[in-house]
Parts: sequence; structure tokens; C-alpha cells
Amino acid sequence: MKPSVVRNVHYKDEEGKTLAAIVVHVNPDTEGMVNLAVWNEFGKQFNALNVRQGDEPGEWNWPPRV
Repeated sequence: MKPSVVRNVHYKDEEGKTLAAIVVHVNPDTEGMVNLAVWNEFGKQFNALNVRQGDEPGEWNWPPRV
């Protein structure tokens, strides 16, 4: 699935915690690289720019389907 603006995704922070995020920009020149608005566990919002899709810290991925 291709990312698009306003999609909910998971962002893994540098400590490996999964955080809520929304896609705010999709880089058209790369495959799956996006800019995100991310919220930490305290509700504080920060930006993550040029984030690649994956499961490692500093990357985003789709939430699991239940």
C-alpha cells in the first residue's frame, strides 16, 4: 500500500517505542519516504522528516490489522 497524506501510521522512536503519527507529506522522488507529525506518550507533538518505511528505530510502518 502506498502512503498518502493524512494516513495514520506508527513511528518507532530512537528508543524503539511505537508512537502514533500522521503522514503530512509524501516525497514523490522516493519510495515510501514521508514527513510525519508524531505524538509521544505524553501527547507532545513533534515532526519527523524524510522517514523511511520499516521496523527499525526512526522508521514508520502501517499499524497491524486486527
